[in-house]
Amino acid sequence: MKPLRRAFTALERRPWPLAIFAGLGFTLFVAGAIALFGSIELIDALVALGDATLYGSLALFLVASACTARIAFRRRRRLEEDLDDIVLATAPSKPTSGRAVPAEESHADKPAKAYLR
Repeated sequence: MKPLRRAFTALERRPWPLAIFAGLGFTLFVAGAIALFGSIELIDALVALGDATLYGSLALFLVASACTARIAFRRRRRLEEDLDDIVLATAPSKPTSGRAVPAEESHADKPAKAYLR
């Protein structure tokens, strides 16, 4: 497996670090846009709020954008996974016995995946 693909696979399993990076990037983007393109009155009003209020609002914006990114990066179930659940739910359940199942029987007893038919 290629290193870049391995990194993306790891990020799929743990979406919060990617969401935090996206939230941080968006927060810095908005703060930079306000600093560059904001009017003088807006910047004076932000300075008048004070450091604690400004840092608190930036932290709140970071949390909100990270949570929004986490919701956007949510993994959706594929159609094949839904079909597997339907097939497994309709498969007749077999009573289990205490004996071991030979290998040739175990493959025949498993339900086929519906999307491969």
